Amino acid sequence: MAVRPKGKRPNGAAMLKDALKTGNFNRLYMITGEESYLKEYYLEELKKKAVDEAFRDFNLIELDGKSMTPEELSDAIESYPAMAERKLVVVTDFDLYKAPAPFQPVVETILEDLPEYVCLVFFYDILEFKPDKRTKVYQKLDKIACIAEFSHMEERELVSWLRRRFRELGKNIDDGVCAYMLFLCGNSMTNLIGEVEKTAAFATVDTISKYHIDAVCTRVLDAVVFDLTDAISARQFDKAVALVNDLIAQKNNEVAIFTTIVRHIQRLYAAKLNEEARGRETALFELLGTHSSYYARQIVAASHKTTLPWLRQAAKICGETDTQLKSSAADKQKLLELALLSMAGGKA
Repeated sequence: MAVRPKGKRPNGAAMLKDALKTGNFNRLYMITGEESYLKEYYLEELKKKAVDEAFRDFNLIELDGKSMTPEELSDAIESYPAMAERKLVVVTDFDLYKAPAPFQPVVETILEDLPEYVCLVFFYDILEFKPDKRTKVYQKLDKIACIAEFSHMEERELVSWLRRRFRELGKNIDDGVCAYMLFLCGNSMTNLIGEVEKTAAFATVDTISKYHIDAVCTRVLDAVVFDLTDAISARQFDKAVALVNDLIAQKNNEVAIFTTIVRHIQRLYAAKLNEEARGRETALFELLGTHSSYYARQIVAASHKTTLPWLRQAAKICGETDTQLKSSAADKQKLLELALLSMAGGKA
């Protein structure tokens, strides 16, 4: 198997895309990342391009990493392709770094002597791919594997993608409304596909507006927390509790909701401090951990509805509640509601 020269790790996702164009496939791929849509799309493309369709049933082997045996993995790698020069073996959710002892001989084969006729893919769907730099496995994979990581796209890329999806459904949408949709629905392409289809089906006109998105799209937790924080800072405790109840009804657990509230308070605080210091937009992006100008503007607008004393007190309440949530057996929803009540009654 070819060994990469030392230096900066190449872009594995770009290498995979290039291989799909040229047909010059690596023998070992790791497909991972937070964007499920892209992971699944490029895995399917690999299945189409790396295996002759006429002999696909013989030369495409798919194994579940949680249930396969060492013998199944070994046989899949060592058996020759049928009437073709290459076979594709896809293993889903198997942790090479923590392989059980019976798998060790097979792992050694994978790392040292993978046959030329094999294209082996470790696909991380539910299991998170966590490289361990302390291990020999990491040192080997870093040299021989193409690690294709698919993260969430940047806002400008997603805006272009959304416009293409809507055009395919016979609808137009401008960049500003796309940015609003991303703010409301999040940046998961898998989730956005369903939201695009709902919105296009609902709209009776050719151009999509914020009205159509508000009417049918499901807001992600981060978007709802904007309304939640607005309600708290405006001392509208009943509205805040109603929003929390809606989130819980949508299967969001109390800890996840509270964690999002804490993160949101921290970002409001950062925006407030950046504004008082007359910081630049780039500094704000760094403080917020985002590249989205739309999201940054929304945070700044929301911070204008609060004051520094209120944000400091809210941050203190969040810290106290976080400790209680982690150390107490008390009703988590009640603890969350008490935190909201304390913040709603705080200094304006």
